[in-house]
Amino acid sequence: MTEPVAYLQLDIHGKEMVHIEKDMNGYETKPLYTAEQLHPRVKMTQAEFDELEMWLINAQFDYSELKKTIEIVPDVKWFVRSKRASSFGNYIYLKKIESDDKVTAFNLKSVAEQFDTKEEAEKWTNPLTEAVQLPVEGE
Repeated sequence: MTEPVAYLQLDIHGKEMVHIEKDMNGYETKPLYTAEQLHPRVKMTQAEFDELEMWLINAQFDYSELKKTIEIVPDVKWFVRSKRASSFGNYIYLKKIESDDKVTAFNLKSVAEQFDTKEEAEKWTNPLTEAVQLPVEGE
């Protein structure tokens, strides 16, 4: 949580005043808002940011200030994996075989089946597996 950037203070006459300091002459202050609330950052995946960047470069736009307002969030999907990790800390992930509507298991998340919703993933779980939401990139 970020620190507040403005505070509300009541003076001796009960008049409300806004200050940027937390302690103003010993009067009680209450936080008004944080910098994040004042300037919320736009959340987008790396792929979305790369596409935006390509458009801005083609328009020859200086987006250095714009980059400060963007927060890169991981692209997440739902996976079906074993409930317990192996002794090496690896999970077994589900991979559907489209031709037979059967499943197989892989140790690598990168080749595992990805689902857009929890409900889709839960259709493929069993008592030994669980549906989990994980970042697509990385292991």
